Amino acid sequence: MKKILVPIDGSPNSIRGLEKAIEFANNDNSSITILHVATLPPVHVIGHSKDKVKKSLAKKSQKFIKDAEDRCINQSIPFTTKLVYGSDPAYDIEQFAKKYKHDLIVIGAKGKSTLKRLFLGSVSSYLVETAKTPVTVIK
Repeated sequence: MKKILVPIDGSPNSIRGLEKAIEFANNDNSSITILHVATLPPVHVIGHSKDKVKKSLAKKSQKFIKDAEDRCINQSIPFTTKLVYGSDPAYDIEQFAKKYKHDLIVIGAKGKSTLKRLFLGSVSSYLVETAKTPVTVIK
């Protein structure tokens, strides 16, 4: 395993996923890609230019992305950070992992019940079911 993809959203769950990925990277001399998918609202909802919305989303995510980077730096883990804009984080993560040939996706999850997942959906559930890249879910 050489390339680990870690989607983050600033939640404690995503930080748990990052911490486990750092542990894996330390054990296997792997690198980490920290990925944040900023969800763009539908075009008809945007009252501002798309660029203005993107800048706002980037600014909101800056703090937790910096925290994730600092965690990798403190453990001497090689990493890259990617911020992508999309409308479906689960699909966007899956496509990113495929495009850049990651060996593993490590994602934190809340551990929702089956009933809640049925109605609310779950990024981690989607990835486990559809991604060709192996997925480790951290609860």
